[in-house]
Amino acid sequence: MRNLAKTCAVVALCLGLTAGVATARTPVSNRGPLAGRPRPVAMVSMPQTPLIFGKVVGPGPTRLRAETTARVLANCPFRLMASFQGFGEQAAQRAPLPLTQMNVTINGKEMPIGKQYVEIATGGPTSRAGVEVPIVIEIKTAGALAYPAGQYGGNLAITVRGG
Repeated sequence: MRNLAKTCAVVALCLGLTAGVATARTPVSNRGPLAGRPRPVAMVSMPQTPLIFGKVVGPGPTRLRAETTARVLANCPFRLMASFQGFGEQAAQRAPLPLTQMNVTINGKEMPIGKQYVEIATGGPTSRAGVEVPIVIEIKTAGALAYPAGQYGGNLAITVRGG
């Protein structure tokens, strides 16, 4: 009787182990045709130096321009997006320049000033080294006499979206 009990216990243990192995393998076979493919990834990097637009001179409308380059690395199609939140005087932390007196264009696309992102470039999957995307920012101001003298700063946000 003891031997029968031991044999039943060993058989039950073996059946339990094989059932555990079978259930561990089941999800692998049911993953479908996308199993093993890499997930879409898109990354962007920018130089850590500030953009210098120059000085506003004279009473009339002024056009300021700065250029930089973004490096995009993606294994899928990507969209490079940008937003510009306006200018404020850095030293005195005064109120920002009136948004109604500025017009911003990035890579030839006019942008609303604020946190809204606008597509500025697109591309397909890149090599392992990535691709460099030139970014040209142009800012037109209505007139310099209304603004206090000083150095101004702003936030340009660049992001990339895959897919």
